[in-house]
Amino acid sequence: MSMAVITAAGISALAVFFFLAEGDSLSEGHARTRTQVLNAARWAVVIVLTWALIPAATADPAPQRGPTILGLALLIGATMLLPVRWFVRLGGIDPAWELRRSKIEVAQLATKLRRRRGSVSTLRLRDAIARIESLRSPETCELCDLLVAQLDDLIVGAESWNESGRRSIRIDEISRELWPDDMPPPDFDPDEATFRWHFYRAFGSMIELGLAEPSRSSLDTFGKLRVSLEEFRRDDTFRFIDAVWQSADRWLAQPSISRPWITSFDFETLGPDGLAEVRKIWGRDSAMWGARLDDDDRLAIAADLARRAATTEPTTEPATEPATEPATEPADEQVGPAAEQAG
Repeated sequence: MSMAVITAAGISALAVFFFLAEGDSLSEGHARTRTQVLNAARWAVVIVLTWALIPAATADPAPQRGPTILGLALLIGATMLLPVRWFVRLGGIDPAWELRRSKIEVAQLATKLRRRRGSVSTLRLRDAIARIESLRSPETCELCDLLVAQLDDLIVGAESWNESGRRSIRIDEISRELWPDDMPPPDFDPDEATFRWHFYRAFGSMIELGLAEPSRSSLDTFGKLRVSLEEFRRDDTFRFIDAVWQSADRWLAQPSISRPWITSFDFETLGPDGLAEVRKIWGRDSAMWGARLDDDDRLAIAADLARRAATTEPTTEPATEPATEPATEPADEQVGPAAEQAG
């Protein structure tokens, strides 16, 4: 057997090995069929070039053999070294899994913006909305609406504590229906997660009332919510509740729209340990994953989405960033305002 045949066979075997390895990776990454076809075509070209050019190179007269073999090696090597991500960008991944990647991107953008306003451009946020809209299907319609609502709030720089909290829980619910084996686990069992959500919701309602124009009715409700926090008192929450009570009492002594109760999510109103206590209880959104949303929560989600649908024109701007390989979902995904300073 000639050296040319041995060399061609060796390169072909190597090409088949890489093709099978990349094929498994693309399958696990839920690449579309056309992405697999593009990658298969790349390795087919390598094998065809190998068998067509190596015998021709070895048959050349000796003075021309060196440059010919070098050119052949560069051509085959360049084809073999084409990055797989190029084919993923051209062919794309399964829309449902591309949506999962967009969901992770929304969480990452939100975390960056909450830590430093202006760290993400409005154009990038609108591109993310356009990408999500392009992936909308009957099965993912509600998830897309929730993700777009999250981005809309980030664009205008106004998030509701409770809306973002229940939205995060609902996003997790839908995500576990779509990708049951690929979501990171929640931090706690459903009972504990529900406890933390109800605690979060009561505190969030106080924040919202403390931002509104004070009235006899709102102040009365604020006071009742303050008292209701006693239901959540236990060893890991009593310091936070005491700080909230003291701060709320100071505000109730002189309520004013010009002097809201809590003005920022650094929680300095609650004292020097306010932010640390918030982090301890709700530092990660996964602390509330698996919480049981009640009828009022679900009605509030539906009402919020209906309001947005009635007041927002459909997004038509195309996404400018091509799809890339699917990301790995972070276990400590931070979405709600409670996590703004966390991490």
